[in-house]
Amino acid sequence: MAVLDLAALHERICAELGADIVVRDREPYARDDGAEGPFMPGLVVRPRERAEVAPLVRLCHALGVPLSPRGAGTGTVGGCLADHGGVVLDLGGLRSIVDIDERSMLAIVEPGVLTGELHRAVEARGLFYPPDPASLKICSVGGNVATNAGGPRACKYGVTGNFVLGLDVVDGTGLSHEVGHRSIKGVTGYNLAGLLVGSEGTLGLITRCVLRLIPRPPFAVTLLASFADEAAACDAVHRCLTGGVAPAALELADRTCTELLARSGTLAVELPPGARALLWVELDGDGAGLDRALLRAADLCREAGALAVAQATDAATRDALWDVRRALSHTLRAHWPKKISEDVAVPLARLPDLAAAAREIGARHRVDVASFGHAGDGNLHVNFLYDPKASSDIGERVDRCVADLFAATIALGGTLSGEHGIGLSKRPYMPLEQPPELRALQLALKRAWDPQNILNPGKVFPPA
Repeated sequence: MAVLDLAALHERICAELGADIVVRDREPYARDDGAEGPFMPGLVVRPRERAEVAPLVRLCHALGVPLSPRGAGTGTVGGCLADHGGVVLDLGGLRSIVDIDERSMLAIVEPGVLTGELHRAVEARGLFYPPDPASLKICSVGGNVATNAGGPRACKYGVTGNFVLGLDVVDGTGLSHEVGHRSIKGVTGYNLAGLLVGSEGTLGLITRCVLRLIPRPPFAVTLLASFADEAAACDAVHRCLTGGVAPAALELADRTCTELLARSGTLAVELPPGARALLWVELDGDGAGLDRALLRAADLCREAGALAVAQATDAATRDALWDVRRALSHTLRAHWPKKISEDVAVPLARLPDLAAAAREIGARHRVDVASFGHAGDGNLHVNFLYDPKASSDIGERVDRCVADLFAATIALGGTLSGEHGIGLSKRPYMPLEQPPELRALQLALKRAWDPQNILNPGKVFPPA
């Protein structure tokens, strides 16, 4: 990236859009919530309104300057980082909830709207937007769409992409497009909105989202079941999914997480001696049916060998239990100087094998490992925990852990990422899952949307 290009871009942005659109402090944009970087961007631009996005992209296209879109920066794979030294386009300022259409049951929002803000806004109208990533209080809808984020409730309701009806997007030449539809059904032409969901900012920049809403469930309850090991907890997952209770969420925590939570005393319930795995079971629906489902889910957990089953039927206890689950990543980070978090996913039947493989890999390479996550859809967050100062070879051992985890995941019929995306961190491993011909087909799609390769270049796919 030539300095002259950035200088010329900066000058033209100031002349055409105003100097106050340029962010002076670039330091916060050098990292996301993962381990990549720091990569200092050459320029950071924060649009004040969506109409400014297309002109910015046109300027970058004209000068050949690469740019990476960024939402709230809560990603973990470096997907929003300017490792190319070009521009970071901060979409966090576009935070308008444009409309909540109660009769059509849809919401129209800008990409910088925080997911938790959207939840509160639609629930105040008796409606429901189910996608609930753990960082929902601070992550943005645009970032959720870019990575096809999930969350605990994906077990019953699906991931972000299941609720995206349409998108306004700017392609790599600066042209604006409206893709998708506002109707619940729509099969006119290719599903371009579906193509953009999960594309990590490599095809276009999202400036507006049309999202499907559903009626808000009137009641919800949570069970916390404890087990002697992960295998028994996984058996309970299977029983709950096939036992007629339709859980909204099934969240697993392994022995490292369980022992840490037991020591910390942060759980809202007391754990029995010998607890080495936890399972959060969320149920929602109408009151009468929920009571029956609650009893049935508790019985299914006990049949799988639960040591104890605690019920949280009041809002305060439920919130406390879920706050602990959502904070698990940060809890682990507080106890180890560094962690590498992967979000592999496997077919449900192979979930016990994945949990066992993660623990075996950590033991083989002498690295602490903690696994937790969305057991209801086979998406496990495997965390390798270590102190960079512990030994001269610790970094190499962690790298081997990651490589072995990905190889084991693919061998189990799984995928490298369930919801975090590929970004920078996982692109070297893409050949494990996708052959050259498939990657070439996707790169051809990128050339159609972004002929000069300025949109988040180098992300997702390893260099040819």
